[in-house]
Amino acid sequence: MKNLILSAAVLLTVSFNAAASTVEPVVTEKAQKTFVTIFKDADAVKWSNTGDNYEAFFDNGGVKTRATIDAKGNLLQTIRYYKQDNLPANVLYNLKKDYKGCEIHGVTEVSNNNGINYRIVLKDNKHYTHINANQAGDTELVAKYTRGDK
Repeated sequence: MKNLILSAAVLLTVSFNAAASTVEPVVTEKAQKTFVTIFKDADAVKWSNTGDNYEAFFDNGGVKTRATIDAKGNLLQTIRYYKQDNLPANVLYNLKKDYKGCEIHGVTEVSNNNGINYRIVLKDNKHYTHINANQAGDTELVAKYTRGDK
């Protein structure tokens, strides 16, 4: 019986230690150099890797950001999460003009070889509205949902 309890305690200790240890991936020197060059003011950087690409999750001037960099040091994509303050004026103007009475709840900005695109969530008293916008300011309604919290 003592052996059983001791074995269970050892097994639990080993499994908790394994779960608690987080291993940061080894980032190539070129990827690291690109990151430091572009994102000098990054805070709370956490790295992960997917195949030959590395993703850095960090805070950059109050904006949550995810950058994907390949092993050769090429910046492939950035995704930023923020509120209306960082939207370009032309996108903000078209949103305010086309969706009067809606508040900008959140913005996801994706920047890659295809350009910069925005996924914007608007809210009013009754709905959440999902909008796509491009860097030219063109907007497109994606979906409109009835709020479940009201």
